[in-house]
Amino acid sequence: MQQKKIILFLLITFIASSVWLFYVSDKILDPNVGKNWWSISFSDSKSENLDFVIENHSDKDNFQWVVLSGNDTIKESDVTIKKGEISSVNVNFEDSYRNKKITIQVTSGDEKKEIYKNL
Repeated sequence: MQQKKIILFLLITFIASSVWLFYVSDKILDPNVGKNWWSISFSDSKSENLDFVIENHSDKDNFQWVVLSGNDTIKESDVTIKKGEISSVNVNFEDSYRNKKITIQVTSGDEKKEIYKNL
Protein backbone atom coordinates (compact mmCIF):
# COMPACT_ATOMS: atom_id res chain seq x y z
CA MET A 1 0.00 0.00 0.00
CA GLN A 2 2.80 2.43 0.92
CA GLN A 3 4.68 1.62 -2.31
CA LYS A 4 1.61 2.47 -4.42
CA LYS A 5 1.35 5.88 -2.75
CA ILE A 6 5.02 6.62 -3.40
CA ILE A 7 4.76 5.52 -7.05
CA LEU A 8 1.57 7.58 -7.53
CA PHE A 9 3.19 10.62 -5.91
CA LEU A 10 6.28 10.32 -8.14
CA LEU A 11 4.13 9.88 -11.25
CA ILE A 12 2.04 12.98 -10.47
CA THR A 13 5.20 14.97 -9.71
CA PHE A 14 6.78 13.85 -12.99
CA ILE A 15 3.70 14.78 -15.04
CA ALA A 16 3.37 18.19 -13.33
CA SER A 17 7.09 18.91 -13.87
CA SER A 18 6.90 17.91 -17.53
CA VAL A 19 3.89 20.15 -18.18
CA TRP A 20 5.61 23.08 -16.44
CA LEU A 21 8.88 22.61 -18.37
CA PHE A 22 7.06 22.39 -21.73
CA TYR A 23 5.16 25.59 -20.89
CA VAL A 24 8.30 27.51 -19.88
CA SER A 25 10.25 26.22 -22.87
CA ASP A 26 7.49 27.30 -25.26
CA LYS A 27 7.48 30.81 -23.74
CA ILE A 28 11.26 31.14 -23.98
CA LEU A 29 11.38 29.98 -27.60
CA ASP A 30 8.62 32.38 -28.74
CA PRO A 31 10.45 35.39 -30.29
CA ASN A 32 7.58 37.77 -29.44
CA VAL A 33 7.16 37.06 -25.73
CA GLY A 34 9.12 39.49 -23.58
CA LYS A 35 11.59 40.31 -26.32
CA ASN A 36 12.21 43.48 -28.29
CA TRP A 37 14.29 43.06 -31.47
CA TRP A 38 14.17 43.32 -35.24
CA SER A 39 16.54 42.21 -37.99
CA ILE A 40 17.28 42.59 -41.68
CA SER A 41 18.78 40.10 -44.09
CA PHE A 42 19.07 39.47 -47.81
CA SER A 43 16.49 37.13 -49.32
CA ASP A 44 19.27 35.44 -51.29
CA SER A 45 22.73 36.38 -50.09
CA LYS A 46 24.63 34.55 -52.84
CA SER A 47 22.99 36.11 -55.90
CA GLU A 48 23.11 39.69 -57.21
CA ASN A 49 19.53 40.13 -56.08
CA LEU A 50 19.13 43.03 -53.62
CA ASP A 51 15.76 41.94 -52.23
CA PHE A 52 15.82 41.90 -48.44
CA VAL A 53 13.65 40.89 -45.50
CA ILE A 54 12.74 42.82 -42.35
CA GLU A 55 11.70 40.62 -39.42
CA ASN A 56 10.01 42.50 -36.59
CA HIS A 57 9.72 41.25 -33.01
CA SER A 58 9.69 44.70 -31.40
CA ASP A 59 7.07 47.20 -30.32
CA LYS A 60 8.06 49.47 -33.20
CA ASP A 61 6.18 49.07 -36.46
CA ASN A 62 7.44 51.90 -38.71
CA PHE A 63 10.61 51.24 -40.69
CA GLN A 64 12.42 53.47 -43.20
CA TRP A 65 14.83 51.87 -45.64
CA VAL A 66 17.38 53.30 -48.08
CA VAL A 67 19.45 51.51 -50.72
CA LEU A 68 22.76 53.30 -51.35
CA SER A 69 25.67 52.94 -53.74
CA GLY A 70 28.39 55.08 -52.20
CA ASN A 71 26.59 58.37 -51.55
CA ASP A 72 24.01 57.82 -54.32
CA THR A 73 20.52 56.88 -53.21
CA ILE A 74 19.14 54.14 -55.45
CA LYS A 75 15.79 53.66 -53.76
CA GLU A 76 14.08 54.51 -50.47
CA SER A 77 10.71 54.01 -48.85
CA ASP A 78 8.80 53.44 -45.62
CA VAL A 79 7.14 50.21 -44.56
CA THR A 80 4.87 49.26 -41.66
CA ILE A 81 5.47 45.83 -40.13
CA LYS A 82 3.52 44.67 -37.10
CA LYS A 83 5.13 42.69 -34.28
CA GLY A 84 5.69 39.07 -35.27
CA GLU A 85 5.54 39.75 -39.02
CA ILE A 86 8.15 39.41 -41.74
CA SER A 87 8.13 41.71 -44.77
CA SER A 88 9.99 41.23 -48.04
CA VAL A 89 11.22 44.31 -49.91
CA ASN A 90 11.92 44.02 -53.62
CA VAL A 91 14.71 46.22 -54.94
CA ASN A 92 15.31 46.66 -58.66
CA PHE A 93 18.52 48.41 -59.62
CA GLU A 94 20.15 49.69 -62.79
CA ASP A 95 23.14 48.05 -64.46
CA SER A 96 25.17 51.21 -63.76
CA TYR A 97 25.49 50.07 -60.13
CA ARG A 98 27.15 46.76 -60.99
CA ASN A 99 30.63 46.10 -59.57
CA LYS A 100 29.94 48.48 -56.69
CA LYS A 101 29.27 48.10 -52.99
CA ILE A 102 25.56 48.40 -52.21
CA THR A 103 24.45 49.36 -48.70
CA ILE A 104 20.94 48.86 -47.35
CA GLN A 105 20.12 50.93 -44.27
CA VAL A 106 16.97 50.31 -42.24
CA THR A 107 15.94 52.67 -39.46
CA SER A 108 13.23 52.36 -36.84
CA GLY A 109 13.06 55.04 -34.21
CA ASP A 110 16.61 55.55 -32.94
CA GLU A 111 17.85 52.13 -34.12
CA LYS A 112 19.68 51.75 -37.42
CA LYS A 113 20.91 48.55 -39.06
CA GLU A 114 22.90 48.04 -42.28
CA ILE A 115 23.70 45.20 -44.61
CA TYR A 116 26.16 45.25 -47.51
CA LYS A 117 26.59 43.45 -50.78
CA ASN A 118 29.28 43.78 -53.46
CA LEU A 119 27.84 43.30 -56.91
